[in-house]
Amino acid sequence: MTTRPTPENTSVETATVQIRTLTVGAKQMTQGIFRQLIAQPIVSTTGRVGGTPWGIVNYHPDRCEDASEHLHVVWQNGNELRRAYVAAPERAYLKHPLVDEYVTALIFEGARDTAGHVNHGDLRVTETATREISATVMVRGVMFRGATIASALQTWEDPAGYGTYASRVPAAFEEAYSRPLRSSDEVVELLPVEAYRAAWRELSSLPQLFIGR
Repeated sequence: MTTRPTPENTSVETATVQIRTLTVGAKQMTQGIFRQLIAQPIVSTTGRVGGTPWGIVNYHPDRCEDASEHLHVVWQNGNELRRAYVAAPERAYLKHPLVDEYVTALIFEGARDTAGHVNHGDLRVTETATREISATVMVRGVMFRGATIASALQTWEDPAGYGTYASRVPAAFEEAYSRPLRSSDEVVELLPVEAYRAAWRELSSLPQLFIGR
């Protein structure tokens, strides 16, 4: 019977050449056991590291070896071990409660000018097949994702009608989110840009852990 990995029976052993291996009981952890670890984010929506990170495993259980730069982190959540996929800041697509407001404020302030060719801060706004309005935006090297409201989407899609649609945005936002729409300059300072960059630096500096086949 396969031994279930826990923080109590799993350890990191350092060989004379400084190769650190993950072991479960007396045996080296295999790729199969690694895949059985519950996948759970170690970086929260606030951009901070939660739990106790153990190290990085250079194994791609989800066939993501060709994806953009990322890490596979083994970490401890209470009395359980977890594995986490952590994307580099420019591909983080971090979802934060204030992203919706930031995107809406950018559009209201004229992120796309009346000629329809300006994308402010790598902002992208699309409507999905399920009618959800999704948005991604790069903020100081960190990619965020969120949503916005219908009147903001109309403003984005029809720059020539900016005056007509944009005038509806503040009231529509307040109705949807139960608070007034602030300026993008105010909201951007509240996004966890530096926190995520710090989390990426911390996790990137973890030791590499080796597992068996």
